[in-house]
Amino acid sequence: MVIDFNAPNGANNSGRTGQAGASSVKRDSDVENARGAEKTPEQKQPVGESSVKLSEQAQQLKSIEERLRQLPEVDNERVAQIRQAVADGSYKPDSSRIADKLLALETR
Repeated sequence: MVIDFNAPNGANNSGRTGQAGASSVKRDSDVENARGAEKTPEQKQPVGESSVKLSEQAQQLKSIEERLRQLPEVDNERVAQIRQAVADGSYKPDSSRIADKLLALETR
């Protein structure tokens, strides 16, 4: 059996439903209307070129991501502190806290 997913309403109704096809056509016409909207000469762009303007929030997120990439994945100083605490016996893990966190993982 061949199913044509590209046909809005196939002969055997195996394609998109009428609503999905209609909304697809509406989206397509909205895109065409947006493309055909009048633009001032300053707004017109040569064919094949596009531009993107990032919001202030997106620019801040990008900046934060760049700073995070510069940080090491492992805090070697913290690892050394914990190793020393384990070696000298001063590391006392809270077993009930560990159990609570493990149980929280199970309930997700």
